[in-house]
Amino acid sequence: MAPRAASRRSRPTSTPSSSASSACRPDRLRRNEALLRAIGGGLSFAKLLALRNDGQSAARLLLATTYIGAVFPWGCRLMKRRDLLAGLAGVPLVAGLGATAAAQEAYPNRLVKILVPFGPGGSTDIISRLIGKQLETMTGKPFVVENKPGATGMIGTTQVKNAPADGYTILLGSTSTLGANPSLYKTMTYDPSDFTTVAVNGATGNFMLVKPDAPYKTVKEFVEYAKKQPKPLFSGYGNASSRVPAALFEVTTGVKFEEVAYRDAVASIQDLNAGRVDCVFPDQVVGESYVRSGYVRALAVTSKERSPLFPDVPAIAETYPSYVIIAYSCFSVRKETPDDIKKKLNRLIMDAIYEPAILERVKQLGFIPPPKDWTIEQCDAFVAKEREDWTKYIKLAKIEPQ
Repeated sequence: MAPRAASRRSRPTSTPSSSASSACRPDRLRRNEALLRAIGGGLSFAKLLALRNDGQSAARLLLATTYIGAVFPWGCRLMKRRDLLAGLAGVPLVAGLGATAAAQEAYPNRLVKILVPFGPGGSTDIISRLIGKQLETMTGKPFVVENKPGATGMIGTTQVKNAPADGYTILLGSTSTLGANPSLYKTMTYDPSDFTTVAVNGATGNFMLVKPDAPYKTVKEFVEYAKKQPKPLFSGYGNASSRVPAALFEVTTGVKFEEVAYRDAVASIQDLNAGRVDCVFPDQVVGESYVRSGYVRALAVTSKERSPLFPDVPAIAETYPSYVIIAYSCFSVRKETPDDIKKKLNRLIMDAIYEPAILERVKQLGFIPPPKDWTIEQCDAFVAKEREDWTKYIKLAKIEPQ
């Protein structure tokens, strides 16, 4: 009688001898144990189990157990399956924990890119380079600023959104990108909620700038002059945070502007000096050097009170009390970035801002930084509140989303 075929479900009573003997040879065991210790950061497998509630040990334990299954496929293991499962039961494993722990261990351990979504020379660019240089000094690692202008900051901001959430690509956020754009555009390539703000650099008012030889010397005279003209005056802007103040000025005073868009605020100031537009509303960081040099004249500031740096320049609110608007800049990362890295960036950046030389320069630029001990939660809440305020400004200015 022919032998009956073996059932498909039957299991072999023994494992292939060549594989088993190969995996379980003493020299292999010693070598694999050494590899396991390397994975575990110098700790034995048993020690890793004892420390499994620690995040980094848990990640290494995951790697180690995966490795055990690969190098001992025929049951030659360092511990019994039931003991292994019992040990793993208390391990707080999450997706990507191994990579996360490695990233957190020595952050930063390589080049960090600060992406500025506007051209060189603007407030975000100036601040990012100033603080980035200090961060290099503090960490010994390069913090490189990269400008990626276009679409009022959307191109560069989207690039950060699509970068790995590892803390090595940081967005230099601003009023335009995180505050105004969501209310100005129907279609966005990112959402402000894609990011967590880890540090706020400071807040500042905007200038209302005119030509040095303009016939008006006060806001009241400017309004009177504008209303007498047969055609609207030209107002230039380089981003959302310089467009909205002009539109709000129209609604508040009753004057009419013809808007002229530029690639950035600096270009609008250059055309103001050349007489191609009648006024621009850049933030004080951008306009400060042009005002001091006499290249243009500051007619007013948009903050509630006068700037301590320009005490002779009145606030628009002195003539029109309801008119108050400020701008800010911040450092933001993808919200999925590990919490430990977010916290480290928060401390690093806030400490950098409060270095005496940096703090003095930040204030010279017209920025008023928040308290040094501001947490991530406070920074994020500030940006969210500003977004609410700018939504109101845009509605008051009657700007329709494009």
